[in-house]
Amino acid sequence: MMTLCGAAAMSLAACGSESADTAVNETNAPDNSVASVAVAQPPADPANTADTADATIEASADKPETPSPSGDEITAKSTKVTEPVKDDPPAPQKPAELKLALAMAAPAPQKTVVAAVRPASFGQCAVCHSDKQGQKSGFGPNLFGIAGTKAGAVPGYAFSAAMTSSGVLWNRANLDAFLLSPQSKIPGTKMSFSGVQDATKRKEIVDYILGLK
Repeated sequence: MMTLCGAAAMSLAACGSESADTAVNETNAPDNSVASVAVAQPPADPANTADTADATIEASADKPETPSPSGDEITAKSTKVTEPVKDDPPAPQKPAELKLALAMAAPAPQKTVVAAVRPASFGQCAVCHSDKQGQKSGFGPNLFGIAGTKAGAVPGYAFSAAMTSSGVLWNRANLDAFLLSPQSKIPGTKMSFSGVQDATKRKEIVDYILGLK
């Protein structure tokens, strides 16, 4: 009986010792759960999280979206043709230089000879005078080309001394006065014609003679 009781007591003592050792070891061992709690972040405040989400949504709504280029825009950019570089325009010419350049480039004007139309009133003159270039003089001198020349200057005709010394120049006024009265205009002339009294017919004859050139 005593032996059994002693064995039981010893067994209890051993169990108590092991429990004490286990308690000491657990006390000395690092507490991982405490360390983990010490470094963990505090839980987020639900109210602050909601405000942050709302602010992010509002900022995204205020910022305009950049539209993506369409297919046509991309094609237009890729097919854009580079325009050639244009040369600078030539400097404008000065008026004098431009006038000279135009004069040199323009063809020389051709002189147009307008044949005079013989009026019927010239018929009385044609009895003694020719009116064609190169024709010989008849009873009177050839009248072709006498406009602007000196009286008595037609080659190949024998003029009177009064005619060659008159100094008359055959212009419109002198022709009109001579046709009105030859003897009054140049006294001593060989022309015995009484003159053309009709002013209209006289003007027709003068115009025709001035045009014979």
